[in-house]
Amino acid sequence: MKTSIVSVCKHSLADNAHLIHKVESIYNAAFPPVERRDFSLVVDLLSNDSRFFLDVLMDPVNYIGFITYWDFDSFIYIEHFAIDEKRRNSGLGGKALRTFLQKVEKPILLEVEPPVDNGQIRRIAFYNRYGFEYHSLPYKQPPYRMGDPMLPMCLMSFGDIPFINDIQKIKTILYQNVYNWYE
Repeated sequence: MKTSIVSVCKHSLADNAHLIHKVESIYNAAFPPVERRDFSLVVDLLSNDSRFFLDVLMDPVNYIGFITYWDFDSFIYIEHFAIDEKRRNSGLGGKALRTFLQKVEKPILLEVEPPVDNGQIRRIAFYNRYGFEYHSLPYKQPPYRMGDPMLPMCLMSFGDIPFINDIQKIKTILYQNVYNWYE
């Protein structure tokens, strides 16, 4: 079964309201509050920031998940990627990721939790299977909400990001643009 991507942009938000509602449901279920922004802010970014994108993942006609990402000059940053809980462990996540990798023409960066438990280790192994490289650079994700803590995370990359070992440059790009966080 072929996986397809429906890109939702500010011009198609109203036309895709039913998909946006499904994305919101999985977004809120798949990520704890400290790892996500309020969904109204996702919609706001989609409407107002030309670098922010939402791709809805479909298996010919059924919704299976989503990817939110940022398109920067030298790389793509995947902020969130989730498959509907009922569809997980069926190979659809891998098919969706492969389809996304074929779509984009830049190197990709993403954050994962440190490999402490089996779920986190499996998530890293999943991305490794599709060509992502794990980096043990010291990195913390800024909070989405005032008062929340910085989260220890790890970076993974796909393709050649020339400054992958320059954690300060990566932090500056992500912290300022994605998290609106200035050190």
